[in-house]
Amino acid sequence: MRLLRWVFRSWLVWRLFGPTFKPQFKAPQGHPWRLSGRTVFVGDEEFLVREAGPEDGDPILLIHGLGGSSLGEWYQIGPKLATYRRVIMVDHRNHGMAPQASQRYEVEDVADDIAAVLDDLGIGAIDVVGYSMGGAIAQALAYRHPGRVSSLVLIATFASHPDDMKWIRQVGAILTRAWERFTGVGTPEVRTGYLLATGAVERRHSRWLWEETHRRIPDTGAQATLAVVRFNSRQWIGRLGIKTMVIIPTDDLLVPPAWQYELAGLIPEARVVEVVGARHEVVWSHPDRILDELNSFLI
Repeated sequence: MRLLRWVFRSWLVWRLFGPTFKPQFKAPQGHPWRLSGRTVFVGDEEFLVREAGPEDGDPILLIHGLGGSSLGEWYQIGPKLATYRRVIMVDHRNHGMAPQASQRYEVEDVADDIAAVLDDLGIGAIDVVGYSMGGAIAQALAYRHPGRVSSLVLIATFASHPDDMKWIRQVGAILTRAWERFTGVGTPEVRTGYLLATGAVERRHSRWLWEETHRRIPDTGAQATLAVVRFNSRQWIGRLGIKTMVIIPTDDLLVPPAWQYELAGLIPEARVVEVVGARHEVVWSHPDRILDELNSFLI
């Protein structure tokens, strides 16, 4: 017991007064896509917008997922799309360089933020690609802003969480927040380690990935997770009447494929694409496949 008390006190002193350490990454290290952005006001809040490609190209909006950022998830697909499309990406609420809101919000609020950004850019109808949480946001954008979404591509996403999973993930979000407050480590370290260990992100981008993933705080991360868990489009997703493609990584561990097939089944005439053997990190691990499907679908 005496040893445990000593360890706890030492740890507490370090947490209160000690420095914050970063891992050392082997050279060479580099940034995968040096794409500058600018801010757009939505009310009194500033949102970072990144654009690439010809200004007169057909616009396409890429919406990132939970815990990510516009560069963090689209840096492989975005540059290739930008050779012929006007690519637009937004760091949405509580992610990347967007405003950090510790109060409760919903996926629908994020969709409204993005609609306001598009208004500022002078963009009307647009093709929308949403990955994971971004897929839920894309659905809400199409529903709440009729005529805004020309075509819809939903990757590794869902219409809702089953009731038996909601409380598990809600409790998980609250416990994760508590752990991160207490220890100073958590989701960013797990996310970074996983993407590097699986080879989804190259080792030469380790330092960039670490910095990109650590632009979050426990409270805002938890609010984003809770918003995702509360999202439910089951009652209206089939009435949108928008050309839709659902891309399903068949070995997804975070959004079970059964949820994704259910989503596709709720959308009349949805094109279903299976990426066999792919997991949730499909936008990193299979960018060329996704690009091929986008080119085939968005013609």
